[in-house]
Amino acid sequence: MRKNLYIVILCFLCLSAYAEEMPDNYYVRANGKKDAVLKDSLKSCIRNHTAISYGSGANSTWGVFYYSDQDADGYCMDMYCDNWYKFSSPGTAVTGCNIEHSFAKSWWGGGENDAYKDCYHLNPSNSTANSSRSNYPLGVPTKDFKDQSTTGSLKVGKMHHETMNVDFWVFEPKDEYKGDFARAYFYMATCYGHWTTVNRTEPVLSQYSGWRLDNSDVGSKFAMQNDNYLEFQPWEQEVLIQWHRQDPVSEKEINRQDAVSNFQHNRNPYIDYPYLAEYIWGDHAGEEVDFSLLMPSSDPDFIPGVSDGWREGSVTPTPKPKYGVTWSVNGATLYVDSIVEKKKVSAFPETPVSCSAESAEFIGWAPSPIDGMLDEEPAVLYKEAKDIPMVTADITLYAVFARKTTIDGGVPATYIFDDDNQTGWTTNASHNSGSYWLLDAGKTLVSPEINLAGLDSIIVKIRTYGGKDYNTVTVSAGSTTIATITTTTGTTLTRYAWKNTSTLTGESALTFSTNYGSGKGIGLAYAIIKATGTRTTFDRYITSCQETTELIENSCKHAPIRKILIGGHVYILIGDELYNIMGQRVK
Repeated sequence: MRKNLYIVILCFLCLSAYAEEMPDNYYVRANGKKDAVLKDSLKSCIRNHTAISYGSGANSTWGVFYYSDQDADGYCMDMYCDNWYKFSSPGTAVTGCNIEHSFAKSWWGGGENDAYKDCYHLNPSNSTANSSRSNYPLGVPTKDFKDQSTTGSLKVGKMHHETMNVDFWVFEPKDEYKGDFARAYFYMATCYGHWTTVNRTEPVLSQYSGWRLDNSDVGSKFAMQNDNYLEFQPWEQEVLIQWHRQDPVSEKEINRQDAVSNFQHNRNPYIDYPYLAEYIWGDHAGEEVDFSLLMPSSDPDFIPGVSDGWREGSVTPTPKPKYGVTWSVNGATLYVDSIVEKKKVSAFPETPVSCSAESAEFIGWAPSPIDGMLDEEPAVLYKEAKDIPMVTADITLYAVFARKTTIDGGVPATYIFDDDNQTGWTTNASHNSGSYWLLDAGKTLVSPEINLAGLDSIIVKIRTYGGKDYNTVTVSAGSTTIATITTTTGTTLTRYAWKNTSTLTGESALTFSTNYGSGKGIGLAYAIIKATGTRTTFDRYITSCQETTELIENSCKHAPIRKILIGGHVYILIGDELYNIMGQRVK
């Protein structure tokens, strides 16, 4: 169900009564500083703050969460799980949730100090997912995954570190929260990390004279280091800065910070000035920061979820452009280092792949070449930047081309079903006004007739009902199942886009149903079906046009691309030529 804007505004105004905005000149002492001096200056801005009592109570952690983590519908925004429950009153714990230290308390020894109570890294979380995450650091797991039924919306598993030659546990949040977690880690490393340029000690680190590195059962052994002001191991630093760029500061984060600041009376500099992270852990390390070139998240021109914090119109610092190498391939842009950036590298060598065949189109990259031609899309195909895995070892990518045809999908149309729009839809499901329709056994929701050739996507908001996790809703056109949508553990927003195939044709209504028994089905808040005017379909996939005459012989040129690590730095190998991340050829 989509809420009217005035309701959202009214709720925000109520919660904003407990919001404290960034004071003027709060970071003035950090201007003109760089590296360790910059980090120490930021630490001196935020370290002295009000420590909030840990636990339940109006002036304790749960009292803060009531204002910092409540959405417009009264639900607790749990970043660890999609099964959200409502707050009841300020200071009262939410059903099924406990307080999670995203930056694990065992990393400094577990002492109940300022770091233990700091709400900038404390989150309300599903207790089961919290337990599964344990004290693991943020990372991208590649094997030994824990059962999703115990990890909520997190991915929990092991990754392998080549240099240390060891496997260790990490956890990966949903894409929409990766920046939130990264900026919380940057805050903790700044607020409670080492003083390195002044003769002072940090009491949080007193038990182990730094971060705890003596026990392989404690995640800090693999994620942290005590050798310099950067605090993180290089691999963890790379993960965090990538996620910081990939998931910019959101409206949720801005509002949350203002609420927390009202209690603690300090700020997270990497939410206020997102680009600051680049001057400590990113591409502008070694450069003095000029705050006049940075755009704070409080600026009216700052677009939450989009802006990176660099002021539009400023001259980008040289010689280090933003991280990520891009080039255009037949009109499509490939981001090699899997980071979607707003600013592109201006200098780069000639396009590494091209195909002049009229019926062929570049559609992505595959980790292995195709022998001959395929009638189906390769099992592994990286179509977008976010799909390309992080560099943990050398990887070769092969350009994939496909023959294309266009199918008439009729007139573009959008069909919406919610509290306010039900024209053309039919349902026998019971309705909880202002909340959801209950789809259980024998109940269906049927859309208007649509042109299936133009079917682009379905967006639904569904949540479990009757305490049954992992409920499913089936979407079908006649006897053909289009999709099976499964909830994880509660409220979710799911987008399903179709592959470009010709199997969906003709006019048909879409039917939403579930096979669960009475009282244990799907609570469906809204459904949106989008149809486009045309749909491009692909078949006959190849990595080299030279292997067939069907796409015009010898019309494609291809140079394998390799992302490689040399001395901890990422380089791009195109054929026999090596380039750095600035797109400059390395001789």
